[in-house]
Amino acid sequence: MKKNILFLTLLLAACVNPYAKFYSGMENAKTHPAYIHSNEPVMIYDSNDLKRDYNELRRRGYVLIGESGFTGPANAVSKSQLLEHAQKIGAQVVLTSSGYSHTETGAVPITLPTTNTSYTTGSATAYGPGGPATAYGSSTTTTYGSQTSFIPFRVQHGQFRAVYFVKAKQRIGLYPIPLDDQTKRQLETNAGVRVEIVVEGSPAFNADILPGDILISFAGKKVNSVNHYTSLLKEHVESSVELVLNRNGKQISKTVSVNNY
Repeated sequence: MKKNILFLTLLLAACVNPYAKFYSGMENAKTHPAYIHSNEPVMIYDSNDLKRDYNELRRRGYVLIGESGFTGPANAVSKSQLLEHAQKIGAQVVLTSSGYSHTETGAVPITLPTTNTSYTTGSATAYGPGGPATAYGSSTTTTYGSQTSFIPFRVQHGQFRAVYFVKAKQRIGLYPIPLDDQTKRQLETNAGVRVEIVVEGSPAFNADILPGDILISFAGKKVNSVNHYTSLLKEHVESSVELVLNRNGKQISKTVSVNNY
């Protein structure tokens, strides 16, 4: 009975998709307001530098919708599980990485019955005045018991991570990051954000805004932070706006259209 319970436990554990169990993010990527439909199959890329490849996908117009991260037995994790979950949530591209975590060793006790039954037969002959008489008989003896054995195991565990993306429409296609203190001192202002990524084919790309440019003002308003930039972007949907930037110490101006999703 214990052997059957152990087998059932292992079987149920193998049926759980770890990419789904440890997923955090959108359950249906098609509900993303900027989602772009695609009939292409899900693309899965192994990455040895997630940050670099994440930024490369952003340059190509993809946005993050969620991720899975877990540690588990390497022989219980497969690409088919990853593909199944990616298709379920509507992801179009997945970046995945894995590495060795640790090796688990031990022994599983299994108790089995050791019941033993023996059979005995015999005969006896008696002699009397009427002549000999023979009698036959048999007996059964059962001894009950059990024996516990230990089955050793060795399981290699790995660290697994998957990051899911979909292609998305861009308002202007510009991803900013905060300015560091040294740059603020050079500019002598707390205002401004640095352009980290420009999406290929976007209004910012076509206006020749470059990574590394410092965005000073948006539609005549100083940009105080990344969150402030995002709010200004939403305020000017379907408008043409002037962006004032600092490029290598020189102030330049660009006009871009802010798209609506």
